Amino acid sequence: FTFQSVVQEAKKLSEKPYKSPKGEVPDPLLGINYDQWRDIRFRPEKSFWRKEGLPFTLQFFHPGLYYDRTVSLSAITPKGEVRPIPFSKDLFTYRRDEVEPLVPDNLGFAGFRIHHPINKPDYHDEVAVFVGASYFRVIGQRMNYGLSARGLAIDTVLPSGEEFPYFRKFWIHEPQPDAKEISLYALLDSPSVAGAYHFVMRPGKETVIDVDLTLFLRQPVAKLGIA
Repeated sequence: FTFQSVVQEAKKLSEKPYKSPKGEVPDPLLGINYDQWRDIRFRPEKSFWRKEGLPFTLQFFHPGLYYDRTVSLSAITPKGEVRPIPFSKDLFTYRRDEVEPLVPDNLGFAGFRIHHPINKPDYHDEVAVFVGASYFRVIGQRMNYGLSARGLAIDTVLPSGEEFPYFRKFWIHEPQPDAKEISLYALLDSPSVAGAYHFVMRPGKETVIDVDLTLFLRQPVAKLGIA
């Protein structure tokens, strides 16, 4: 499984009519308030790759409130095998009794965050977040988060209105035990565009992400922002 695998999937996706992700998250879950959503907490002891003792671990965001769609997450093993990362309510603590019954067993994730020790060698700090449309943000050593980046901007500030593409799938390479960087792919979709992305992230004093992307237009775009 390589970047070209994602490029081919994006190309095929662009040749089909756009399908809205609306409806993937039940309406009652979208109707909860901010405090109820904040009280759905990921359990850090369930972090992905924690048992393996790898230098990067993953934690996941729960759909609901503002997050009205789910994303497909898969891990790529060192042998190149693609393994889906399944949703489970056991990964989360539901502090409000009225919320958990609203959650289907097969719901899916809203996004994920990447953890890696950049401040102390024995603690995995949050170093990157991918959640909400095509937004992502990263953080460096002893820093606070600043602005979010996004995978693509379409028709920003035009009178016709802005279009917000979103990442609908991610494939994340399982890191080697001594890895200093992590690599992942993403599939982007919107009414006008489908795209394939390759991110290589190197956390540290300054956290750097190298991005390669290939876009396929379903229809003309007046204003395209890629950086």
